[in-house]
Amino acid sequence: MIEDLENLKQLQEIDLRIHQQELAQKQFPDTVNELDGAIKKAKESLDNFQAKLSKTQAEVNSLNEQIQNSHELLEKSQNRLNSIKTNREYDAVHAEIENQKNSINTVEIRKKNLLEGIEKLNSTIEEKTKEYQQIKSENEPQISELKNKIAAIDSVIADIVKERNIIVPKISKPILRTYDLIRKKRKTGNALSNVTGKTCAVCYKVLEPQLFNEIKRGRKMILCQNCGSIFVWGGDSK
Repeated sequence: MIEDLENLKQLQEIDLRIHQQELAQKQFPDTVNELDGAIKKAKESLDNFQAKLSKTQAEVNSLNEQIQNSHELLEKSQNRLNSIKTNREYDAVHAEIENQKNSINTVEIRKKNLLEGIEKLNSTIEEKTKEYQQIKSENEPQISELKNKIAAIDSVIADIVKERNIIVPKISKPILRTYDLIRKKRKTGNALSNVTGKTCAVCYKVLEPQLFNEIKRGRKMILCQNCGSIFVWGGDSK
């Protein structure tokens, strides 16, 4: 029985390694998506500000055309003043000139505000570019490493399973059956309580002296009455 329990300890160590790889197989893709998502989010933020900049610059260009057209109209109106013969026509042209001047002034104010906005956008884009490049440079190596690990997990598990197949035949079937039933019910994959003190290593229930001595002797399989773990002695054999 002592040999069975010792082999069971080795099997548990092997199964925990397999369990760790299986968890990684589930968790690594989530981590990859999270890291990749951070890159995409930073890029989208940068793209949004660059789009705002392009839109603002396009509006400035449009205003420049408006200003140029208004100046041309203003010049024509001013030239007409030299050929006007009636007061009524003079007043009408003079009103046109005032309207054109007001229009130019309004557009110039709008243009000034937009140019100030462009300056701020350029500053923000510079910051966002640095942020994006930093996140990308930090995350891409991690993503590459995790993808390599994901690709290798099946091979790693297969190698560990070979170790398992060597140790399993050395354990009596009743003990192995009990161990597998307990292990499969637990998210941690741990079926053993590796006792080194006078409490259960899993649930910390205090062990009675007689029970503690029986666990230490290792002559039979004993389960914790509180958590159901299989007791194995992990302390000094003396």
